[in-house]
Amino acid sequence: MAGLYLQGGLSGAAQTAAPQYGSSTSYMSGMGASGSAFAGPSTNPVPTLGQAVSPTHGFGLAVWLGIGAIAGLFVLRNSLPN
Repeated sequence: MAGLYLQGGLSGAAQTAAPQYGSSTSYMSGMGASGSAFAGPSTNPVPTLGQAVSPTHGFGLAVWLGIGAIAGLFVLRNSLPN
């Protein structure tokens, strides 16, 4: 694999070792990228509906703020004179 060769000048390419990501045990495990992505159980637990709409979660907070905004606009519209 060619890389930047700075020894003796500022130009040229030289052979370098291939980059290695991970450890030797991860290469020898037999688990590939698609197996890691799609095999086995989910790494993040899926929340129930009650947990998802709880204001402690981002989605639940957005739901309740949206409901409050719509209710506030409804109250504002009804309080204005015709």
